[in-house]
Amino acid sequence: MDVDIVCVGFGPAAGGFLTTLSRHLVKEDGAPAVESGVMPGLPPQVVCYERADGIGFGVSGVVTRARGIRASFPGIDPSQIPMAAPVTSEKVLYLLDPVGASRRSVALRLADRLIRALHPLLPFERDALELPYIPPFLRKHGGMLLSVGQFNQWVGERIMTDGLIQIWPGTPVGSALIEDGWVKGVRLLDQGVDKQGNPDAGYMPGMDIRAALTVIADGPVGAVGRQIDEQFGMPPGHEQRDWAVGMKMVVQLPEGCALRPGTVLHTFGYPEPEIFGFLYVYPDRTASVGIFVPSWFQNPVRTSYRYLQHFVLHPYLWRHLEGGTMLSWGAKTLQESGRRGEPYLAGNGYARIGEGSGSTNVLTGS
Repeated sequence: MDVDIVCVGFGPAAGGFLTTLSRHLVKEDGAPAVESGVMPGLPPQVVCYERADGIGFGVSGVVTRARGIRASFPGIDPSQIPMAAPVTSEKVLYLLDPVGASRRSVALRLADRLIRALHPLLPFERDALELPYIPPFLRKHGGMLLSVGQFNQWVGERIMTDGLIQIWPGTPVGSALIEDGWVKGVRLLDQGVDKQGNPDAGYMPGMDIRAALTVIADGPVGAVGRQIDEQFGMPPGHEQRDWAVGMKMVVQLPEGCALRPGTVLHTFGYPEPEIFGFLYVYPDRTASVGIFVPSWFQNPVRTSYRYLQHFVLHPYLWRHLEGGTMLSWGAKTLQESGRRGEPYLAGNGYARIGEGSGSTNVLTGS
């Protein structure tokens, strides 16, 4: 099948790209602003393929300054988006080890003892020290709390309303079509196969989708993104070596919980000094709580899931979570190499956006 533009993966980056693109495909009178190269007389034919069963799939929560969102949707009201809330309260907390289970250096243990000794003079509560200053890269005042799944669903519905762009969930892309150094489109995965990949009942071979432009937005470890990196290499001096696993839970907070929608807590120090944590509060007593475990953190004994359990049981957090109900949980890979991990962002017939492009700042949410 021939189209003009094919997009691999539907996340926030692809949603922003397709939203902006859809506004420039036709003129105010409905005539094509640019004529399609594969269907003359019509606007460019654009298709996006997403491997998840639905475009709202996923449990990730995020706090963002929302600069790109506001640029794409001027005058947006967070109440229009399910589970979204404006940021109303922010804290950065240093969590001390309440049970002595973490691997802390001698210097850090001495610092913890000093904090406990001086606790009447400090903003110290339940083994947590509130920092008096929020670093600029963490400050989200005026931003938004979002459920990525709900946000993707909201954006996708608006993209597909006018019928100019097609989004196909449950349709994973297997590989890029590369010919003579050019990306000519993508090949979808075979459908109806068994666990070994052999044809089974309802077998249908993957279709080739040929396009003048292939936009790759399949995340930090997507199959097509990795294929492009292997085929064309990385810019001189660039490499992708630093990763993190984000583990999180979505929790229904207990009745009477003191945390209000729009509350943002960022933590460090526990369950290990190298692990950062978060708790975001959405409307209807829903919260997202999780940790980031870096790939360079070497501990063969404990898993990210076990660390998440330690984290939520910290006294400062558990007083808000005890009696609540876990609604869902999951994990996500984060690419943390920064600019040093940025691949070639554009080449013959392709462009890279989103986390796989290395241009996403996971700390500032931009």
